[in-house]
Amino acid sequence: MRIPYWNISYGILIDTVALVAVIVFVFGLHGHWKRIRLGKVRIRSANVDHPGKIGPVFVYSLLKNGILGAKLYKKIFTGIAHGFLFWGMLVLALGTSLVVLNLLFGLPVFEGIFNRWFMSFFLDLAGLLALFGLLFFLVRRWFPPERLITPRERTGFGVQIGLLAAVIVTGFLVEAIRIASTGPDPFSFVGNFMAGWLPADALSVHRIFWWSHGLLCMAFIAYIPYSPMMHMVLVPTNTALADPRPGSKMGVIDFSSFDNDDDEEGAAEEMPTLGCSSLADFTRKRLLDFAACLWCGRCHEVCPAAITKKPLSPKGVMVTLAERLAAGEVEDATLIDDITEDAIFACTTCTACLEACPACINQPKTILKFRQNLVMEQSRIPELMAKAINSLEQRAHPFFGTGSGPKDWCKDLEVPLFATGETEYLLWIGCSVTYEERAQKIARAMVRILESAGVSYGILEESRCTGDPAKQMGNEFMFTELAQTNIDEFNELGVKKIITLCPHCYNSFDRHYPLLGGNYEVIPHSVFINRLISNDKLVLKNSLERICYHDPCYLGRRNLFFDEPREVIRKVGQLVEMPRSGAESFCCGGGGGNYWAEEVGDRINQVRSKEALDTGADRIATACPFCLLMLTDGAKKFTEEQKTFDIAELVAERLT
Repeated sequence: MRIPYWNISYGILIDTVALVAVIVFVFGLHGHWKRIRLGKVRIRSANVDHPGKIGPVFVYSLLKNGILGAKLYKKIFTGIAHGFLFWGMLVLALGTSLVVLNLLFGLPVFEGIFNRWFMSFFLDLAGLLALFGLLFFLVRRWFPPERLITPRERTGFGVQIGLLAAVIVTGFLVEAIRIASTGPDPFSFVGNFMAGWLPADALSVHRIFWWSHGLLCMAFIAYIPYSPMMHMVLVPTNTALADPRPGSKMGVIDFSSFDNDDDEEGAAEEMPTLGCSSLADFTRKRLLDFAACLWCGRCHEVCPAAITKKPLSPKGVMVTLAERLAAGEVEDATLIDDITEDAIFACTTCTACLEACPACINQPKTILKFRQNLVMEQSRIPELMAKAINSLEQRAHPFFGTGSGPKDWCKDLEVPLFATGETEYLLWIGCSVTYEERAQKIARAMVRILESAGVSYGILEESRCTGDPAKQMGNEFMFTELAQTNIDEFNELGVKKIITLCPHCYNSFDRHYPLLGGNYEVIPHSVFINRLISNDKLVLKNSLERICYHDPCYLGRRNLFFDEPREVIRKVGQLVEMPRSGAESFCCGGGGGNYWAEEVGDRINQVRSKEALDTGADRIATACPFCLLMLTDGAKKFTEEQKTFDIAELVAERLT
């Protein structure tokens, strides 16, 4: 049986050192909390933007992404190495805790099977795996991938890696010298192997290594809050409090809270800031986002703006915010100028960064908060986006300069109007389908499909925008005005169910309109078509045509409709996948108002079109009018043939 504190006098002193280490740790932890609590408890919004309540979703997110680190394994070698290190150190910490319980309460951990298998074999295995993990991260620090050093690399990990390695190695040496002196212990296979190389009488050396091991452990614990290793606390907390729904739900601003009565005696209340210009304008949850950033660069690696050499790096944004927060510069309003206006408006709001982030940081929401401040507080917006906003204000759609009228898409069709109490579904046409000639074919195809299936549907007398472009460009005023107009009309007509042709419209109706009193059952057209096919409402001719599917960001990543469009394609042809598909799909470049933007660097739509054409597919299919327009334009660089179609077009042409 092993003897605790073997060969050690006054070993209980290490407990005093441990107490000091814990005090230093807690003091550092409190420093983080002091900075995070400088944020707002909640924003002036109908959306609840605050840390989540403890419940099943909280626990699930904490376990999945915080403890198990599910997103880490998207990079398999990094994930395995992190797993070795995390679980190895966790098991070693558990072993140390059991030793303390043995000393305090006589817990029989050094007896029988438990001693042989857990306290000996599994603790040695845990230490060995942790060393393998450390070796991986050490090599990666010497030969870092570009994402780790772009735009800059985080310092401080080297000290912690060295401390951890020293803790594990000294622990094995302490065990090995004990075994060399007291006799073989085959279950402690690492220590047993090392003992064969050590003298049996190195008792003084054992004491040196024992104290070194203990003090190094305490130094590591005390240093955690002051080093990048604080992510062990911040990341699980942030993942547990993250929005359980995918994508980036912005909420809506309650503008009634901005009323300011100057007639009251005394000075008027200071008007609240629209959007965010300094760290103090963000909520505590957003500040936790910044503090939890790992600087790993996974967001930068998948960002379409960064990939195509635009001024935006989501990692750069988060790093800037994290550094400002660590320095306590929460009131500094020069934040936007440091990040730059060009970078803020380059975001396509595709949420690829959010999908990739192992800490579940919501980069798009942060960027959109800066946009709101630029647009609504400072009237700073790129020229083409400003024209789109002006068109929304004057014409209720953003397509300035269009040659199409509101009824051109259906001028030779007999399309029923929505009738209160008679029509089941409102077919929402939307602005892009109404005013862009190429996209009009989506609506025409959908009308043919609905007629063929005998669906009770109708359209509005006058089509307008949902307000989504205004929202994504940062003009919440305009979004609220358009949304309220639509909601009033829907409620007056008694609309209950809506079929959308555009995922951006779907996202607005499903996520944002309920916050303004508009609650409807909303169905994307690709999902509705799949439902009709599954219910034998449509009879289609299949073909051997190879069809490559592009996942729209607002349909896939934001709302998890991955399978339904693919099931439709399998009914009309042979599905072909691009290397980047599903949740890892690459943006078309048109989101976030960038449909109305002058691009710098490479064109995102051309990058995506080439990826689709390189599959050798006969056609490219999508389920979003903006994607259709962007990819149609992007493909022109590589082929004169019309290759890009909406799912509705493919289904309509194969109706029997």
